[in-house]
Amino acid sequence: MKVFPFLVLGLLYFYSCTTSKLMTSSVQPSEVTELQWIEPYSQISLIEKGNQIKYNDSLSKVSKRLIKKVSESFKENLPLTSECMVSDTVLQRKLNKEITSLFSLAIKMHNINNIKITPLIDSLLEASGKRFGLITISSGFTRVKGNFGKQVWKGAGVGLLTLGMYTQTPIKANSSLYAMIVDAKDDNIAFYKRSFLENKEPLEEDVLKKQFRDVFSGYFLAKE
Repeated sequence: MKVFPFLVLGLLYFYSCTTSKLMTSSVQPSEVTELQWIEPYSQISLIEKGNQIKYNDSLSKVSKRLIKKVSESFKENLPLTSECMVSDTVLQRKLNKEITSLFSLAIKMHNINNIKITPLIDSLLEASGKRFGLITISSGFTRVKGNFGKQVWKGAGVGLLTLGMYTQTPIKANSSLYAMIVDAKDDNIAFYKRSFLENKEPLEEDVLKKQFRDVFSGYFLAKE
């Protein structure tokens, strides 16, 4: 277990709405007929005694498996093909860093028009022979059983810093799903959207299904 890497996801911040604005390039959904899924990236943390939040590797792995399972329920709507796996540890770290950098830029700039994908991501798509790739980040936190009740009873004088959001009120959990479609032909981003749910468990299948619907509503899915 290690301290949650705020610097990695620290720019994914200041969004209290449930769903961010959909950002797209000129590419139409009908053009995305094949979507190579780059291995999902998960960052799930656990709040323990003293209201301390720490990254939890085991929960993050569970989250990754759950994201894959939930995606199967949308296979009729999402043109997902095979999953692109990176087995080399050093390369995986580099990929994760580049992924979080792309998402951070999209949020910081409030648009995706001038963001270029990285050479590594581009090479992964070219190696698979696919133009489009789907990148997802699932993040959030949950609590040790009984921790939430104790904090409410105490009044929770200490605020929590979670993805840049500061609050004096104890939050039981939250779940965020970020999705991005990258375009290897134009070396840019074709799609970006994010779903945030406060007080929802990041490891509940129904929660993630709702977030998948939120994220792809108005693009691959009919607008709700």
